[in-house]
Amino acid sequence: FVSVYAETTKSLPFATQLLLDVVKGGQAYVVPGMLGIAALGLASRAYYTTPAGRLAVDRLSLSMPVIGPIFVKHYTVQLTRTLATILAGGTPLVEALSIARGAISNRYVSVGVADAVAEIREGTTLAAALDRPKVFPKLAVEMLSVGEETGSLPTMLHDVAEFYEGDLDLRLTQLTTWIEPVLLLIMGVLVGAIVIVMYLPVFQMAGAV
Repeated sequence: FVSVYAETTKSLPFATQLLLDVVKGGQAYVVPGMLGIAALGLASRAYYTTPAGRLAVDRLSLSMPVIGPIFVKHYTVQLTRTLATILAGGTPLVEALSIARGAISNRYVSVGVADAVAEIREGTTLAAALDRPKVFPKLAVEMLSVGEETGSLPTMLHDVAEFYEGDLDLRLTQLTTWIEPVLLLIMGVLVGAIVIVMYLPVFQMAGAV
């Protein structure tokens, strides 16, 4: 289409001309663009390897739309299931929470749990200490509070892990179910729009006959 329309002396529709200009201009920036993307990727990776960079990125991941709540539930399951297992073996709460902290891959959540360990040493309850960073779901914190009050914390931790693991599986299933139709819809709209724009001059010439 580019070579055919380049030879015509008639003015092209604005949308068609704009698309052709983008294609022509894009060809000149393919290599610089790829180099720029590669440089950006390397810089991002280098930043993430720093303590401050990883903390910032991990914190940002928890507040991202759609996947942020999934990450929060995943780390909630990681912490509560590990802590329940360790406490069931008779390990004191402070030591058990310090060990369970190592199972959390998110740096920001891990720092919050470390702060919770320090607060528990000073006499704060587990639920209150974990509620302070405002990371874990409110319902999970309330369930842990009930477990502490009734003396059944290991059992309640296990229940929290089971509840959020089931909810996490449901959310992931829903997300994967929606991804394919949405991608197909986007691709269909883009391809359809490009085809219509490229054939606009043909439609105009046919209408002028």
